[in-house]
Formats: sequence, C-alpha cells, structure tokens
Amino acid sequence: MSERTGVTRLLCVVVGLWIALTVSMGFVATGNFHVVELDQLRNASEVFEDIPEGEPRRQALRYVASELNRYFFAEYDRANLAVGLVALVLLGLAGRRRKVEALFVLVGCGIAAASMFYTTPLMTDLGREIDFLPRDPKPPKVLEFYRYHGFVIGAELVKLGLLTVTGLSLLRGGNRRRSEH
Repeated sequence: MSERTGVTRLLCVVVGLWIALTVSMGFVATGNFHVVELDQLRNASEVFEDIPEGEPRRQALRYVASELNRYFFAEYDRANLAVGLVALVLLGLAGRRRKVEALFVLVGCGIAAASMFYTTPLMTDLGREIDFLPRDPKPPKVLEFYRYHGFVIGAELVKLGLLTVTGLSLLRGGNRRRSEH
C-alpha cells in the first residue's frame, strides 16, 4: 500500500466521521425538544411541582432544551471545523488529483466556519431574546430566528450533500485504482 493510498483511506474515515457528526447533531437538536415534552417525562408532576402546569411548565422545559442546544451547537461547531480542517490537510497530502473533493471540503469548512463565527452566536443571542416571548402572534424577532434557522438547516444539508459526494468519490476512486493493479 502506498503512502497516498493510506492517506486516502484515512481521508475516507475522516469524511465519514464528518458526515456522522453532522447527522448526529440533527438528531441531538431535534431530540432535545422531543424529550422535554410533558408527555415524555415520567414524574413531571412531582419533579416540576413548583412550576405551574400547562404553558408555564412547557415554556420552562423548552428553555432548558434551548440552552442545551446552544451548548451543543457551540461544541459541534468546534468539532465540525476541526474535522473539516483535518480533511482539508489530508486532501492536500492525497495529491493534486482531488481538486473537486478539495473544493467540496473547502466549502464544507466555509459553512462550518460561518456557523462557528457568525450564525451560532447570532442564533444564540436571538434565541435568548425570544425564549419567553409569546408566540401568538409571532413577534418579528421570532420570525427572524426562524429565517436564520432555515438558512442553517439548508447550509448543513448542502454540506452533507457535498461530503456524501466527496466520500463516494473517494471510495469509487480507491476501488478503481485497486482494480487497475
């Protein structure tokens, strides 16, 4: 096995890790809100007896889920960018024939950096501003938050698509080279 083949295999693992990290964060973010629904919590009446039942309790629990997501997204952004940069370095070591993959990974790193340095801090601040605002009718800040939320989901899906194509290309290229020898 050549050194470049070993680097390409490691790159496949790193890209797979990046894909798994991205998909996992989607489950974590949505799961936090599902778990705090009152009908999902055993003994909610006893544990939260000091918080009035109904909307006040629901709002308090959703606040906790929001704070958890803010923490997880900040940590995810760090890991996301770190894994992306490792993939970029490995692509550099893999050789010049990987220009499309390098472009896709570079775009993925750009999305990760934009999230870490702009979108997540912005959404954290906006989220804290709207945590206890009434939702009917929706205030402009809530609508602004959901616009950014939609943008983030779209960007993550683009990144996931690019990483999937990159991973498949790496695997296909590796299989083609093995069959040539």
